[in-house]
Amino acid sequence: MIESTRNPRVVRAVRLHRARNRRETGDTLLEGPNVVDAALSAGLVPELVFTLDRDELANRAAQAGSEVVVVSDSVMNKLAGTENPRGPVAIAAVPESGPVAPVDTIVLCGISDPGNAGTLIRSAAAFSFQVVATPDTVDLWSPKVLRAAVGAHFATGIVTGSSPEAVAAVGIGLVALVPVEDGSDEPEESARPIGLMVGNESHGLSPRLLAAASATLTVPTSGAVESLNAAVAGSIAMFAIAQGRG
Repeated sequence: MIESTRNPRVVRAVRLHRARNRRETGDTLLEGPNVVDAALSAGLVPELVFTLDRDELANRAAQAGSEVVVVSDSVMNKLAGTENPRGPVAIAAVPESGPVAPVDTIVLCGISDPGNAGTLIRSAAAFSFQVVATPDTVDLWSPKVLRAAVGAHFATGIVTGSSPEAVAAVGIGLVALVPVEDGSDEPEESARPIGLMVGNESHGLSPRLLAAASATLTVPTSGAVESLNAAVAGSIAMFAIAQGRG
């Protein structure tokens, strides 16, 4: 059992909470049974798994080829990004970003909140959307985003560091998600894939991106609130588009 938070393997893992260390190593942290289970089911074998006990999931990871080590509660608290974590926490290589596929896509344009990004990834997986993120979007493979998506990273295609222009280049029609007063409340009927652009939580989509869209879409509300959370609006819009596909 590892009981010291100064253990070199623990120190290495803790550093992966920082974006700079993730970029330098190409690794990230998977936290919680749902995320680790989803990774294993998708064929991603973590290099190292920290666990509080050798449970079924830990044994499964070991059988897949991961090094599994038991740690104390204090070490797990140091490794995890949540309070009272139950583990496991694993070090895994970030999958390479693939090319944009010609399928329905949600384009995260400057989304900065990890919770919103994770929720949008989870909804994308639920409604069969690919996820494309612009360079100014939060790191989709950060531990916080991975926790928020609860394993959905491994159930849909994820392309990072790309652009709406790259989405349009493969024949996807760009649609801008905009405030209530600015867009249609009915998804356009289109045989070709749709690229739903969701903008930054505070500033929305830039004039350049709005100009690039062939259509706009909004989520109608009662007017009792000024606007919807970006993740909520994007999720509802994806559902509407998926329903329109029949």
